[in-house]
Amino acid sequence: MYNQWAQPEIHNQPRMIHAKHAYTRKFCGCMSLRGGSGLACVFWLGINLYFSVLSFQYRSPLFSYLNHTALLIQAIICLIFAFASLIGLFSLFVNKPAVLRQSHRFIWMINILFIIDLFVNIILFGVQWPQFSSWCVSRSREILDDTITVDYSNGDNFTATYLPNVVGSDLYNCNKLWQDELKFGISIYVMIVLCYIYWALCLWSYTQKQMIVLHYELQAHAAIAAGLPEQMMNLKPGNNGEPMVPEDDGQRSLAQITRAFFSNIGTSKGRSRDDQSENTAV
Repeated sequence: MYNQWAQPEIHNQPRMIHAKHAYTRKFCGCMSLRGGSGLACVFWLGINLYFSVLSFQYRSPLFSYLNHTALLIQAIICLIFAFASLIGLFSLFVNKPAVLRQSHRFIWMINILFIIDLFVNIILFGVQWPQFSSWCVSRSREILDDTITVDYSNGDNFTATYLPNVVGSDLYNCNKLWQDELKFGISIYVMIVLCYIYWALCLWSYTQKQMIVLHYELQAHAAIAAGLPEQMMNLKPGNNGEPMVPEDDGQRSLAQITRAFFSNIGTSKGRSRDDQSENTAV
């Protein structure tokens, strides 16, 4: 009759895999999640500080002209995002599941808010073409010398003022500039969405990994507290879970036999020398 207490079955725990895809098990498929998430937080910190400083100066990092209110809102969001990146770096340094859980939620929230705000700014830049055109023309006129003065040899001079006001003309290439900046903004937006979402996903994946590790550790501690062995193994009946002490069955390895052989040779040589010394003394 099979005795499950005398001969317990061995239960091998499967390998812990917290994510199915390779790009969520490793950062970019080749780097540890902790190191990659820390690198992402550093990128977030630098990019958002740069965006925030320019926006507080009423200068857009993507467009030549944007509404001041939109720039101020973007500056505040980027400043909060930079603070969230610092919290993410701190949570990765502490490496505690509870802290990681709160930090990755905060980063996800501000990440989505930043993506929405950037999308609104692109739409706002697209619909405010008349404001952009007037700003571009006025700014170009400030840079371009629109007054021509001609001095004659007799001391007279002639002054002509150049004020282009042809309807539908694009003398300063403002329309071309607006189209190029709109295309550039959309391209950067797509890249930011892909990178930011993936970086936040890696931070979430690392948090889930640490939560699973904590769950297994709690189960192991609970099993030890209940008096159960930490791992299932074949135990000798009646030893109460204590480790088995190997018994000496008299068998020796080849190394032990060789060592004993040379030891016996040395002992026999020593005895022969002692015998020769005694005979000489007699």
